[in-house]
Amino acid sequence: MRFIAPCLALMPLPALADVPNVVTDIAPVHSLVAQVMDGVGTPDVLVSGGASPHDFQFTFAQAASVQNANLVIWMGKGLTPWLEESLDTLAQDTTRVTLLDTDGWEKRELRDWDDGHDHGHGEHDDHEDEHADHEEDHDDHDDHDDHDDHDDHADHDDHDNHDDHDTAHMMVDPHAWLDPQVAMVWTDLIAARLGEIDPENADLYGANAQATIERLAQLDSDIETQLASLPRNPLLVPHDAYQYFGTRYDLVATGAITLNDAAAPSPAKIDELQTLVRDQNVSCVLSDPQSRATWVDLVREGSDARTALADPIGTTIEIGPDHYNQTLRAMADAYAACLGG
Repeated sequence: MRFIAPCLALMPLPALADVPNVVTDIAPVHSLVAQVMDGVGTPDVLVSGGASPHDFQFTFAQAASVQNANLVIWMGKGLTPWLEESLDTLAQDTTRVTLLDTDGWEKRELRDWDDGHDHGHGEHDDHEDEHADHEEDHDDHDDHDDHDDHDDHADHDDHDNHDDHDTAHMMVDPHAWLDPQVAMVWTDLIAARLGEIDPENADLYGANAQATIERLAQLDSDIETQLASLPRNPLLVPHDAYQYFGTRYDLVATGAITLNDAAAPSPAKIDELQTLVRDQNVSCVLSDPQSRATWVDLVREGSDARTALADPIGTTIEIGPDHYNQTLRAMADAYAACLGG
């Protein structure tokens, strides 16, 4: 994504007002932030509707929103790579929380279904190039540490200073919001960052975070109960976005039709999956709005495998504080319908 307009230099720089300007990338993250900001303000969200976060088209208005932000909370380059350059260009001194770079939760590597090993290469053809770019970006960002005020921003610690070098440079699966226990960790972090830039409302952010975590804990318990009795039969997912959800609830997929929603499976891959469905008695092949239904139909052809529509980013669910919980409950319903619960 290239969106650098000369006139952007004329836009006013961010200035903290009574209500901090907060920008998020995807609707599930926006939902968590909106819950923490309840009673203070409403964050902006960049990716909405049926758009894919991987190749979203950044608009001029959204560029202005990013430049005028006091705080940007985003997943990271692994999910929204188009946003990184804009952040580095338009929001160099803006407090930034890169959720995929934070600590306190278990990161999972991208899987390579083609060879049957979860060594984390191949979800996107350009991941190796992105990894090399990250090395360069890491060096570039080190230059920002010369700014004294950056020492006070834990977001730059998240972005630049990686305590665990091996973890920082592994190919992290970016769909971590699908585990509510990860969302609980992030909620605490979000409240802390908001409290740093808006100390007057720090107590409210903290109280909201605690209430949000309690709701997430109830959500997690409800989903665990709902899915506990499902048969642990082999299942396929449309693209590899379900690892965190499947691992959390012991419903790990046997394979994926495609590694990302922008890549079509080859005829050989379809044939391989059809054989897998027959040989392993796969009973469920999930579909989602980001992938083509025809791929699912081809894989299920000649079998009794069920299907159901899952939606890991909640494209049809109204954006707002309730979005996260509704998205995860809908995911659980899809698994239950597809596996026969």
